[in-house]
Amino acid sequence: MFNKILKKSKKILPAIQVTDGFKMIIEAWQENDKTIQVETTKRVQITADTEVKLEQIRSQRAILEKYLSESFAERKFMIQGLFDRLDKGIEIGDITVIQSTLGGIVEIAKQSPLDGIKHILSDFHNPDVKSIEI
Repeated sequence: MFNKILKKSKKILPAIQVTDGFKMIIEAWQENDKTIQVETTKRVQITADTEVKLEQIRSQRAILEKYLSESFAERKFMIQGLFDRLDKGIEIGDITVIQSTLGGIVEIAKQSPLDGIKHILSDFHNPDVKSIEI
């Protein structure tokens, strides 16, 4: 088949033009093949980078969830203890216990459990930090 095409093309086109045409087709195919390989490699890298980022986000989420859970649980425990102490102060009529306990409750209320998150978030974006402990 190829020989038939070559014989017919010799009648129509000079041999140099046929040879140049085939060279151009082969070069275009080779260039296309290289492009396909490069783009496939890029897609694989993008997929790998995406998985790394998703795992990083999952880890950060777990750290934040643990921090918030523990922080709020600790505050709840401390506040409950102070209210128990306040109840005892009221029960026995001890103004000093009542005042100090109310002061403790106010101090806890002033503190935000979210203050510690600033440090954790900065650690997330610091490439020198290898692990974050809560």
